[in-house]
Amino acid sequence: MSDRFLILEDGTVIKGAGFGHDSGSYGEIVFTTAMTGYLESITDPSYRGQMLVFAAPTIGNYPLQNGKMESDRAQVSAVITRDAHSTLYSGESGTQLDRFLKENGVPGIDGVDTRLLVRKIREHGVMKAYISDTANVPDEWPDPMAANLVEAVSTKSSYTVAGKGKRNILYIDVGTKTSLVRSISEIFSLTVVSYRETFSKLGKEYDAIFVSNGPGDPAHPALANVREFLKENTGKLPIFGVCLGHQLLALSGGGRTIKMKFGHRGTNHAVTDGKSIFITSHNHGYAVDPDSLTGTSLKTGQWDINDRTIEMLYDKKNSVYSVQYHPEGSPGPRDYSQFYALMAKVVEDYYA
Repeated sequence: MSDRFLILEDGTVIKGAGFGHDSGSYGEIVFTTAMTGYLESITDPSYRGQMLVFAAPTIGNYPLQNGKMESDRAQVSAVITRDAHSTLYSGESGTQLDRFLKENGVPGIDGVDTRLLVRKIREHGVMKAYISDTANVPDEWPDPMAANLVEAVSTKSSYTVAGKGKRNILYIDVGTKTSLVRSISEIFSLTVVSYRETFSKLGKEYDAIFVSNGPGDPAHPALANVREFLKENTGKLPIFGVCLGHQLLALSGGGRTIKMKFGHRGTNHAVTDGKSIFITSHNHGYAVDPDSLTGTSLKTGQWDINDRTIEMLYDKKNSVYSVQYHPEGSPGPRDYSQFYALMAKVVEDYYA
């Protein structure tokens, strides 16, 4: 392995061993505390534009399996590890992490003190970073989140998924995970459309609206048509959202979103509704501002135990429900997978 350098916005330069693709990279550096599910994380479209630090000490010590991929390719800008296992068997069950990253054009840097790096991000917040073959500190640091990240991960054309339920929902793909489509199709049939869709031209054959997870800033101008469509249809159809979809629903309902210091990324976040506690999977760097909900019809249904981040919003009168976390896990627990049963009940009650 050749030397490779991680250069942070604050001037910190960290030397490590290069693996994966031999290109340089740029992005917002974030960390995940997930101990397993590294393939799911690397292929999660919500990580678009971000360099991912794995807090787990060893990554790549079990086979990569295509059935675990959350999209058709790696989505992260780079992978940063303490120990990327390099001798893993490569056969029908999968490929080595190094080879997978090479095939997907994603550089990695190994041998990094990830514990120190995670502490730095926690103390100072997420920051911009480069990966390079030289230790030169760049003069320019553009904001990766200013780009329209959804453009690269939303579906290019509409398609249908024949689900197990009798209802058909309009599924707005702003960077969906494969497992989320799979989970929703357990209760509904889906018509999956791009965020670029001309929604005014759509027919009225849908029983509900769902907005998926995805990357970037929910207030980005490129998503204005989605926010407006949700606003126009509130009270006309049941509406649901997960992750970025949750944030877009908050904005369409009159709330605001804020960028978090270092976000929630991991598979062990405790969430409560005041009665029970659920362990949930998170991947988000933005959150709904609680103070912004005053005067709106949106109510808080669940919150994070550690920092009280809003984790569920609802509006019973207008049949609107959303969660910030991932009920489907992948990776992670499915403690609140009953969110899908809630969706089914809300839709059936709406048409009863």
